[in-house]
Amino acid sequence: MNFKTYLFTFSCLILSLSCSSDDSGELNANQNECKISGGISPNQDGLNDNFDLSCLADRTGIATLEIFDRNGRKIYDKDNYRDEFIGDSDTGNSLVTGTYFYEIAFEIEDPEYGFSVKGALYINVEQ
Repeated sequence: MNFKTYLFTFSCLILSLSCSSDDSGELNANQNECKISGGISPNQDGLNDNFDLSCLADRTGIATLEIFDRNGRKIYDKDNYRDEFIGDSDTGNSLVTGTYFYEIAFEIEDPEYGFSVKGALYINVEQ
């Protein structure tokens, strides 16, 4: 699998009444860096409305995503996941604000997370 690396160059010039400064450097944005969000707010405002793992799905494929409540009961399960979870259980019930837990199994070994990863996901449901 090929990952692209983008290199951006920037320059900054600071002026004041008595002095000036000039600096430049490089910013390296690596496309294969994928971070798992720690929370969603499914209020349909277009920001953080779903659990978006499309970067990981593109990189290594997501075999399954499972989400559990605080009691360890599985409330959501999806094969070949990308970004479909919007704070509803498998039965279609909206979940309440709180911390939930996920387990992601990858189709192939992910360079950052291995074959699977577990973590917490905070869902903030606006009332």
